[in-house]
Amino acid sequence: MRDAIVGQIQGVALMMDLELQIKRVWHQEVRPLVAEAYRCYTTGSSRACIVLTWTSVCTDLIHKLYQLAEDGEGEAEALVKRIDGARGKSDRDAVRTMLEVENTILDVAAKLELIDFVEKRELERLKEDRNLAAHPSLRPLGELFTPTTEYARAHLTAAVESLLVHPPSQGRKARDRFRDHVGEVSFVGSSAYLAQVFFDRVKSGTRRNIVAFAAKEALLELTGVGALSEMVMADRYATCLRAFAERDRAVVQDAIASVIGRLGQQPLHVQIRALVRLGDLDAFWDQVDEAMRTQLGDYVEQIDLPDGYDPLTADQIGVLGLVELKHVRMALPALEPKFQGLSAWQKASVIRHRPGPYVAGYVADILEAAQSWRTAESTAKQTVSTCAPYVTSEQLSDILSSWAENYECRTASGMLELAVKFFFLVPSSLRKDSAWQTFLDSVREQEEPDSPFRYDELEQAILAASSSSK
Repeated sequence: MRDAIVGQIQGVALMMDLELQIKRVWHQEVRPLVAEAYRCYTTGSSRACIVLTWTSVCTDLIHKLYQLAEDGEGEAEALVKRIDGARGKSDRDAVRTMLEVENTILDVAAKLELIDFVEKRELERLKEDRNLAAHPSLRPLGELFTPTTEYARAHLTAAVESLLVHPPSQGRKARDRFRDHVGEVSFVGSSAYLAQVFFDRVKSGTRRNIVAFAAKEALLELTGVGALSEMVMADRYATCLRAFAERDRAVVQDAIASVIGRLGQQPLHVQIRALVRLGDLDAFWDQVDEAMRTQLGDYVEQIDLPDGYDPLTADQIGVLGLVELKHVRMALPALEPKFQGLSAWQKASVIRHRPGPYVAGYVADILEAAQSWRTAESTAKQTVSTCAPYVTSEQLSDILSSWAENYECRTASGMLELAVKFFFLVPSSLRKDSAWQTFLDSVREQEEPDSPFRYDELEQAILAASSSSK
């Protein structure tokens, strides 16, 4: 009895899953055909389900061939011309042409990489069973082909999962389109767009190929495109990996795992850039072995810091910026002390590169250390604005206190506008914090009534925000 109940529950779950998949069928004209095949299955009409499933497959492939033909795919264009020649005619030649199209459509689909060889074999079985279901006389002694509902469901499930829910994306050509997109001068790197077009809309096998290709390029800096250097292209592929990881971390981790061994054989500067590029991605850091971790740690320890007002190199800024990431601080113990040893000017350049909650805790000290108007404005623009979204109430109080107490900060002309910007960039809950009024009171205690540095603009912004929230 218990086994029967479990079987019923599993059957219901399978039906619900299949029903959800049917709603994802790619083409709107194919969706009703698939839904009708599903209704036949649920009512026990297995032969009808198989026939309609094959009809759905043919209809879907024809739509996809038309779209590929519009994109200039020669193999698709040839078949589409034959279909156009047969449509609208009722003679025997037209029927014969469509039968020939039906007999070759899976071969063309495989050649165009709409399906792979395994999926083609599954759909060929569907076609054979459709012939048996539609033409019972094909069986010896006139026996009627009587497929079970489970058999019909298996065909419907295979058709939906291998073909019907996917747009006309071709394996190698989809990867080529991905590569071309990343190499465009106008590349933006929108996570939503990258994930939707090159991850969600491609089949699982193609998806893995695209992710593996992106991982290889991001880690090894293999390919430049035109005026775009290998490093620029690797940065772009790293952006893609982050977008893909939001959809499926495991796929990205597997792709990185397949390449990380080759990274260990690259020059140290390539390894460092890979760390900077992908260090915030835990799927990358999880694959860094102890040998590479030790080598990277030794590199951090040996960073030769310039004098206080001398700029850091781009590579130094990139590596030291990783101090923001807790898992990197733990993996590379030398990183935090090295960052703390920077001058306020140098810390500001690192924070600008990678702001976040951790480095926001250093902003107050940086403002306190400013020794000129120019330094105050420069370091504040690099730190106050960038870290504003991450500050806590305690950090806000410390930042504003250092700001008010340091004459160079308080009376630098650019700080008046920056204070208003800072107010609107902090989390909305902090705009009502008492630290703002404390800041205004402190400033006005130190400035004459006719001083331009009484931060009247900030007060107006606070009052306006308070009025709008009532």
